[in-house]
Amino acid sequence: MKWLFLNAKQRLQRIATNPGYAAKAMLREVTWADERFLAKITGERVSRIRQFIDEPAHTPEFLRHISECEKILRTTRFESADVYAKKVLIQYAIVRALRPETIVETGVANGVSSAHMLLALHKNRQGTLHSIEIGDSTYLPAGREPGWVVPDWLRGRWKFHLGDARQILPQLARELPSLDLFTHDSLHTYEHMKFEFEQAFPFLRPGGILIADDALWNDAFWDFASTKMEPNAQILHGVGVLCKGKQK
Repeated sequence: MKWLFLNAKQRLQRIATNPGYAAKAMLREVTWADERFLAKITGERVSRIRQFIDEPAHTPEFLRHISECEKILRTTRFESADVYAKKVLIQYAIVRALRPETIVETGVANGVSSAHMLLALHKNRQGTLHSIEIGDSTYLPAGREPGWVVPDWLRGRWKFHLGDARQILPQLARELPSLDLFTHDSLHTYEHMKFEFEQAFPFLRPGGILIADDALWNDAFWDFASTKMEPNAQILHGVGVLCKGKQK
């Protein structure tokens, strides 16, 4: 659990401001609740999922790069996400366990999640990440482009699509030969999240996984899972994870 001790100061501050949430999160850690759910939907061993979650912290070149990026993010005027957060590592572990050939992601921003998914593809030695980004610079450091966190040595499996997901996603989903994993991290309104889910889900293969970052912001994720009658759906550290079952 090396990842748990990275960025320790920020974690302790969050524990102090929200001890109830911290206690629940720690309980999930000691019971391996997140890992058990991910093992169930990917068919991987629970212990292997646990190893995957800690893997980026044991990849020296990647860890050094992320640490340098985190220093830059700390200088910005806005509060940036925890680059070592388990919500990011959950997505990494899903990619490692599922071994997808094709991933579609909406919303790149700085590229922390993109970098982790590309590291997972690199270790899998297969797969391509298609990222759709509208080009909003609101949460980027001055002079940086969307996805700047992704290191050069991981960009070989990356297809970057600049534009609005409302225009790009429907066409891209139709053009791809298959879709193994879809991850939403763009505009977190109820209407837009439902739109993206409804566009991607029909093309997601049985056994494929849909991820929704910031799923607690509204009820879009749970409403969609209920509509599709998909029982294998949970929200882990704010990330909605849904496994598409066999065709009914």
